[in-house]
Amino acid sequence: MKTEEVSLLENRLAEAVANAESERQTSREFVSAVAHELRTPVAVIRGSLEALCDGIICEREQVKEYHRQMLNESIYLQRLVTDLLEFSRLQSQSFSIVREPVNVSDVVSDVCRGIRRIADEKGVTLERAENSSVFIVKGDYARLRQMLIVILDNAVKFTDRGGKVTVSERIEDGKFYLTVTDTGIGISEEELPLIFVKFHRTITGQNRNGTGLGLAIAKEIAERHGATVSVESTPGKGTSFTFCFSEQMTEEELEAYS
Repeated sequence: MKTEEVSLLENRLAEAVANAESERQTSREFVSAVAHELRTPVAVIRGSLEALCDGIICEREQVKEYHRQMLNESIYLQRLVTDLLEFSRLQSQSFSIVREPVNVSDVVSDVCRGIRRIADEKGVTLERAENSSVFIVKGDYARLRQMLIVILDNAVKFTDRGGKVTVSERIEDGKFYLTVTDTGIGISEEELPLIFVKFHRTITGQNRNGTGLGLAIAKEIAERHGATVSVESTPGKGTSFTFCFSEQMTEEELEAYS
């Protein structure tokens, strides 16, 4: 008869094997998706260079247009590679993030100051009521800032001139809720379940150069901090992202950092 210890070891081994296979499958899918995303810009750059080198394109204005196209594709490639590295690091369980006391409301204030200039330039109102909320989580200030920049930058990007982006906070039942609402173009019901899927993006005038990784990165950062994110949207009326933080630091934990 098997002892309880042997059964436990067998179960753990089977679980480890299953996890390893799952990771391999995820890795294969990721590599396939990356190859797909790289194929188009690389083909455009190569095709443009071949046309220029072979003398097929020689008129001054056409040459300038081909150079401009290659520059745009190379900028996209640089952004894609940067986002890929970031997303890959965040998904790796061996990649640790900083763990120190962070007041979420301070992060909100910081990001709003930075995004306000972009909103003003576009003619979009960024509204945030003064808030003295104190909800301290054990986390990475820079990563949380990065997460919120993705959301606010998108909110401004997809909101037309004259529109509004509103940032609100509340503490309820021991949880911190952060909501970013815009009056932008909204997201269709069919597309809503896909917005956090890596490489998914809607090609619009506002999002020509998106890599489809921003929201995936934001969600990964939220989950690394024990937070959940939900989305509500109505096409033509706007979108609302809500982050819920439930893991507030205790007084004992805070004292350990003082």
